[in-house]
Amino acid sequence: MCYAITESEASVTIENMTDGSSHRPTPRNLIVVTGVCGFIGSHVAEALLGRDGMAVLGVDRRTPGDDSRTAAILAELQSRPGFDLVLADVGDAAVAAELRKASAVVHLAAPTSIAESWGSGFADQAASLLSSHRLLSACGEAQVPRLVVASSAHVYGPVDGAVGEDVPPSPSSPYGVVKLATERLAAAHAQRPGSTMSTVALRFFTAFGPRVNPDMVVARMFHSARTGERMPLYGDGTAPHTWTHVDDLVEAVLRAIDLPLAPGQAEVVNVAGGDEASLVQVGELVERIVGTPVVWEPADQRPGDSNGTVADLAHAERVLNYVPKVTLLQGLESLWQDLRHQYEESPSAPR
Repeated sequence: MCYAITESEASVTIENMTDGSSHRPTPRNLIVVTGVCGFIGSHVAEALLGRDGMAVLGVDRRTPGDDSRTAAILAELQSRPGFDLVLADVGDAAVAAELRKASAVVHLAAPTSIAESWGSGFADQAASLLSSHRLLSACGEAQVPRLVVASSAHVYGPVDGAVGEDVPPSPSSPYGVVKLATERLAAAHAQRPGSTMSTVALRFFTAFGPRVNPDMVVARMFHSARTGERMPLYGDGTAPHTWTHVDDLVEAVLRAIDLPLAPGQAEVVNVAGGDEASLVQVGELVERIVGTPVVWEPADQRPGDSNGTVADLAHAERVLNYVPKVTLLQGLESLWQDLRHQYEESPSAPR
């Protein structure tokens, strides 16, 4: 079932995108996932649908006709009993109308480009923050018990060594500023007098895995190794980063949904993999997997890029009992299997 909202009207049009049957859940066995057509959102939705008796309401502005990636993701999700979709901005009334049935909201929808958050691109960031505020207000009114929001390691800014949640945030890009604002806005809504909601903000470190956006760095490495196309290397590529496979990230989201918290509590937790490596080192692993090298093109450092960000996961283990399981090499190998299949189906993939 898909609920579509046009830009010119506030009414809800129902389009049957499955078999005509409705999977409407009973109250409070529903979890709302925003950004469900995206890389992370689709994996989270699939994991939730694997739980007995659980239903998922996905929220996204992207439509199947927009691009083939969205169409493929939606086709997979809509084949599963328990999934419904609202095609709308997260701050729209159609989303608010569904929240009283939800036991939790996982808010992942947001612009993802650091480079495009500068200049005129900040308009998208500002609009996203306003939509998040509307969603959070609606969650409060609907008495949603748990809100999980996606934040980012970019809230830390340039730092040396492993960073824990007690390190004062100092974002160096508009993207990082908005991520920090979103997690603090969520905490403010949870701590508002009379609130029945608790929140967990997950600071995601560099993520990769099947369905990753082809514009993201790891997918571009594989594309360069396969095609010989040059890929920009910003800076010298030697700074360490912590890399996170999507399976570990999803596990952290599920644990955040289930975490026992009293109304008004607000947690902030790093989510990352267990391995750290520089861009150059990841490129060497990609070469080992593909059999041909990543073709680097030296480039200047971009505004807002961190030299390197390494996660301290002590708080994540203590609060969520979260310990990453997928090694960097295992994750890269699984991603290559997915990408290679796409290449075999279409020579121009993964575009």
